[in-house]
Amino acid sequence: MTDLHTAPPQAPADRGLSLNSLKYIAILAMTIDHIAFAFVPSGTAPAILMHIIGRITGPVMFFSAVEGYHHTRSVRKYLFRLAAFAAVSWLPFLYFRYGGSLADASFMRPNVIYTIFLGVLSIRIRRSTRIQNPAAKVLLITALVILCVPADWGCTGILMILVLDYFHGNFKHQAFAYCLVVLLGMDVLTLLTTPFFGLFYDHVFYIDTEYYAYTIENAGAFIPILLLSLYKGRRGAGNAFSKWFFYVYYPAHLLVLGALQALF
Repeated sequence: MTDLHTAPPQAPADRGLSLNSLKYIAILAMTIDHIAFAFVPSGTAPAILMHIIGRITGPVMFFSAVEGYHHTRSVRKYLFRLAAFAAVSWLPFLYFRYGGSLADASFMRPNVIYTIFLGVLSIRIRRSTRIQNPAAKVLLITALVILCVPADWGCTGILMILVLDYFHGNFKHQAFAYCLVVLLGMDVLTLLTTPFFGLFYDHVFYIDTEYYAYTIENAGAFIPILLLSLYKGRRGAGNAFSKWFFYVYYPAHLLVLGALQALF
């Protein structure tokens, strides 16, 4: 197990960001993103900007989950806690996602805590000493990736967790692998290559502005790398508030935003 003080710190011990600070930034970004989803017309400049900020949330929480796995006293309890809050947050997420009504909701739309739970479970499988066969590990993790398809952040989220864990302790390698996932798994590379397909094959350089308006938001997923590079390898002030705040805030703010959508 890697020492928490030497995991991936890039900033001196007396400077930079603690894990708790990163989580609070993620919570703020998540709130901005969800406000945009609920009340700002998609494709508009304010919505795009707010969603770009919102892309900070998932990766920071995935990074925090990897750190949590490596430094928890009990992985089983950690997994149970994630599973419990994924279940608690299921209906609040649907209530928010479907505009303050569950009448037409598809219940096969799990939340991001569900994604984190499957990601941490994937880490457990990959690092298991009981499962010796690499093919068996690949098959089990593939099954979890499939289960993550309909979830918030979906397959991309679970892949981010896996690469952050695989290179845990080496931030440069984590950052490189993470950026590849963003490029290939979030259509960011397509933003760069699509116009050239038309140029090379049809001799027309064309940019689909509508497609860009809805996809450029994903480029915001590069912002977390800048924040994580400031991580100083410390959790921060440890107390019940910092430990449970995100778990409580997540479903609570979804219920509030869902109710506001129902009213307005």
